[in-house]
Amino acid sequence: MRPILAVANQKGGVGKTTTATSLAHGLALAGRSVLLVDLDPQANATSGVGLEPVPESPVFGGPALADGIRETPWAGVWAVPAGYDLQARSDRGLPRAGDLRDGLTAVEDGRFDAVLVDCPPSLGPLTQAALAAAGGVLVPIQCEYYPLEGLVQLLHAVRHAADANAGLRVSGIVLTMYDPRADLAREVEEEVRSKLDEPVFEAVIPRDPAVSEAPSHCRSVIDYAPRSPGARGYVGLTLEILDRGIVP
Repeated sequence: MRPILAVANQKGGVGKTTTATSLAHGLALAGRSVLLVDLDPQANATSGVGLEPVPESPVFGGPALADGIRETPWAGVWAVPAGYDLQARSDRGLPRAGDLRDGLTAVEDGRFDAVLVDCPPSLGPLTQAALAAAGGVLVPIQCEYYPLEGLVQLLHAVRHAADANAGLRVSGIVLTMYDPRADLAREVEEEVRSKLDEPVFEAVIPRDPAVSEAPSHCRSVIDYAPRSPGARGYVGLTLEILDRGIVP
């Protein structure tokens, strides 16, 4: 079965959407066909790949998910854009957490080599739907104290979701916005690598203005500034995901 990876963290501003879009592009450059599903009402992943939000999310309303897939300007990357209805649906509670799983099951087998789901910065119904559909979770964490506190809550939520989705695992924790000159960044890295049972990627994403600038040009940092430290970080993460067999 194609891997379905939720990119999740309830803390905002940790590089979650940037990780989802950059990884989608990196995998596409490695010859994989990738479907990017935007579950965040802010629709940053949608705009980041050059698309517009749709009135109703194909995941929870409107057209069937398979009919809502759009080609992006990035070769090898397709997307399910965020819907303007996502926030209202989240506020009311979704009809069923399994809707995303059912929608992805209906997508033609073999059409995509991997599915990446960009989750909102919360542990609410939208993220729960992603955890119900996914086989793995990628967790970006900013190398600061407060995101480290939130990581414990997220890992607890993943373990709880695994009660209903037995195949769910933490595929890896991604250290983002890393500044090796900062004592706190090194302390957070040591804490994450030494005290957690979950796998932590060797590749780290450094602080780099190019990473922040690329989405405003509807490009990934790998394309926007291929020689930048941020691009090298995401290329390293992509290769590690392939080497580990997280995406075959």
